[in-house]
Parts: sequence; structure tokens; C-alpha cells
Amino acid sequence: MEIRGATEKEIKEAIRIINSEKYEGNVKVYVSPKNSKTLKVYLSVYDSHKKGARLGFSGRHLINACWHVHGNFFDTLLNINPKAVIKAQDLKIYKDDDGRTIGNWQDWNIGSILCPLYFSDACECDD
Repeated sequence: MEIRGATEKEIKEAIRIINSEKYEGNVKVYVSPKNSKTLKVYLSVYDSHKKGARLGFSGRHLINACWHVHGNFFDTLLNINPKAVIKAQDLKIYKDDDGRTIGNWQDWNIGSILCPLYFSDACECDD
């Protein structure tokens, strides 16, 4: 994903908050500059068998962070810095002038028509 208008410090603070509140320190973040205004950010987990890890189609545990981690991270970052703009997949996530978060928590099928698997179901989170 790409994030504009936020600092690396703010991104790491958002991860610290969601780790302490929901994910027991399992979420980690990689941040690298894309250009002077945009940061490339990747979320993953330390332990693929703990909360926050994504599951593959076969049920295999992956080190990718799940849909819930991403949604909680987006909400938390936008609470820390309402001016941040996040681009993830085809989504643009931001706060509007009234302070409402736009674009977060959209779910979609990552499986097939015959065997659907939604991002929100591709983990073992209780959210």
C-alpha cells in the first residue's frame, strides 16, 4: 500500500496501538519511501499461527497481515493523522471534511465463484 501525508513515526505508532489493543504484538510493519511525499508500507506478522495472520485458500497460515489488521491499522492511522491518504489495492482511504472515514472495511471475494473466500473470512480473528 502507499500512504501520503503521514510520517513513518505515525505509522509505527498506529502499529504499536493495534498491537497492544488487539494483536498481542504479532503485527510488524515495513516502511520505505517511494518518493518525497509517499511511503510504501507492508504489514505482516511475526507468527503465522497467532492472531492477525491471513489464511490462504487451502487454510494454510501465511505471514501476511489479515483484513482485520489492515482495517484497524487504517482507522488508527487516520485517528492519529486525519490528513493521511492511504491507497491499497483499488481503494483510496481517507477522512472527509466531516471526519468520517471513507473507503475502509470494504470486503471482496478472493476465492472463486464456486468456492468463494472473502478477505474478512481469511483469518482466525474473532472480529
